Amino acid sequence: MKKAKIFNKKILCFALAAMFCIIGAGEFLIRASITRAATDANVTAMENKIKDIQTKKKDVLAKMNAAKNSKAEATQYKSYIDEQVNLTEEEITTINALIAELDNKIAEKEAEIKVASDNIETQYNNFKQIMRLSYEEGNASYVEMVLGSEDFYDFLVRIEQVTSLMEYSTKLLDSFKADKAALESAKESLQASKTTQVIYQGELQSRREELEALQEENANYLSALSKDISSYQATYDSYAKAEDELDKQLEKYLRELQAKENSQYVGGEFNWPLPLNWKSISSAYGYRTLNGKREFHRGIDIPASKNTNIYASNSGKVVTATFHYSYGNYVVIDHGGGKSTLYAHANKLNCKVGDYVKQGDVIAFVGTTGHSYGNHLHFEVRINGTAKNPLDYVVRPK
Repeated sequence: MKKAKIFNKKILCFALAAMFCIIGAGEFLIRASITRAATDANVTAMENKIKDIQTKKKDVLAKMNAAKNSKAEATQYKSYIDEQVNLTEEEITTINALIAELDNKIAEKEAEIKVASDNIETQYNNFKQIMRLSYEEGNASYVEMVLGSEDFYDFLVRIEQVTSLMEYSTKLLDSFKADKAALESAKESLQASKTTQVIYQGELQSRREELEALQEENANYLSALSKDISSYQATYDSYAKAEDELDKQLEKYLRELQAKENSQYVGGEFNWPLPLNWKSISSAYGYRTLNGKREFHRGIDIPASKNTNIYASNSGKVVTATFHYSYGNYVVIDHGGGKSTLYAHANKLNCKVGDYVKQGDVIAFVGTTGHSYGNHLHFEVRINGTAKNPLDYVVRPK
């Protein structure tokens, strides 16, 4: 009977310690499940976004093909190229984000696999420990534990202890099965995530090649079109009209914005909006003759390589960050006090409406979207909405 009591105490202590291990493992699996659900939701959302972008690209491509051989739709065709460039850029950004999210998912799965494997090893060692204790105690058994009771109360206590041991054994077995199932599920999910990631890495390379081809076509289209004077004249006139309309809209909008907010100028000098090595001006502010047409140029054009950083000339709030078929991708920053700057023909924007940017922040990248013959930045300074000579406010690098 004394031997049975010793065996009883050993088993109970061991079972209690093992139960804490089971509970701890269960808590980890719950936390892992919550994290996994969040990661899976992110992956699904990104995959759906990519599908949506691809649907839009097919629609734009159909419009491009319909307009390609029509002189009357030459302007629209250029805008379709720009839209395809923007959609492809967005798709590349989303695929990159998805690949990063899959990295997180793979790391989570590997962590789950390790925990599940460790839990299985722990449960296996627990079984071995019980078997070892049983063997060392010789003929000690559950029956001896119960029948060796000193009185009826001791009998009830021993029955409860035996029941607890039986429940522990059941939970140990259930935990072992759950860990095995979790391990197999995590391994399958891990392999699926790795396969998906490889697929999207291939998609990423394909989209980059597609983007390069689109950008090359975008850069050459207007130059090729200008050789056909009859079609280009109509295209040029439509761009000029669009720029005049946008100018009026911007002037009205910026004046209303200043009247509404009555903001103070952020202060300080305006900086050159590109790296200082890009300092030549291909088209100055003021009247110019372009392809036999006299027009007023509201800013300065600064040629630069594709994807050169475009910097915020001064601190302020982004009030416009969008696409216009003449200005292409462009940004307007309100600096307070009725002063604002405009940056046009960007290949890609790096800010959104409502952002507060600091002087020198990268807000976009040089491109040739909209009415553009090549990669350059069209830069404007506006006072109370009216375009002024930028060189009266910005010092050109020497």
